[in-house]
Amino acid sequence: MRTGDRRILLRRTRFAAVVAALGVFVTACGGGPASAPPVSATPVPTPAATPIAHLTAPVKADTIYQAMVRAGLRIAPMNASTGGPGHEPVKRINATYAGWPLAISQFTTADSLLAATQWKAGATPASGEPPIAFIGLNILVQWGPTTGSSPAVLDDRQLAAAAALHAALDPLVSPLAFRTTVPIPGVAPAITPAPSPEPTARPSKPSPKPTRKP
Repeated sequence: MRTGDRRILLRRTRFAAVVAALGVFVTACGGGPASAPPVSATPVPTPAATPIAHLTAPVKADTIYQAMVRAGLRIAPMNASTGGPGHEPVKRINATYAGWPLAISQFTTADSLLAATQWKAGATPASGEPPIAFIGLNILVQWGPTTGSSPAVLDDRQLAAAAALHAALDPLVSPLAFRTTVPIPGVAPAITPAPSPEPTARPSKPSPKPTRKP
């Protein structure tokens, strides 16, 4: 064989060896498409419901109205009034709720509320009174018309609205007492709130008698 042919054969052999080596290198480095690292599924925390803080007396009528609206009750405000200096209630918010008039009255204290209304929980509303009323702390909430020979009797739709009203008020100003023409489904009978005990006066010690000198 000629020397030139041998050189050409040697070059082809070397070229084939280089190509084969490159193929092995690419295969080893590539290893197929890279897989993405596993992603750990972190559960998204569910936001907790904001607890409704119980209020302390004296409570403002505006605070009760705003809390009831935040609770989802559809209340349409109308106006506000006051009993005047030295008269109860100190403020009254007039509104409408579920097609009936709603009044939120603020008294100076819980005792002044009981004295002004002569409240007795569980008693049937009398003529001139709304068919349903709630009291808690120094707040009186009345719902329904006050006209007619006797208070209106709540139907099923109004009973559901009264239950929602109770659910919004109870966390704010409990213990909550109420009077209504018919029982509210799912609401336990109310208890008449007791007036605050008056402080007992301590008996005064008798003054020591003067000692006579001999």
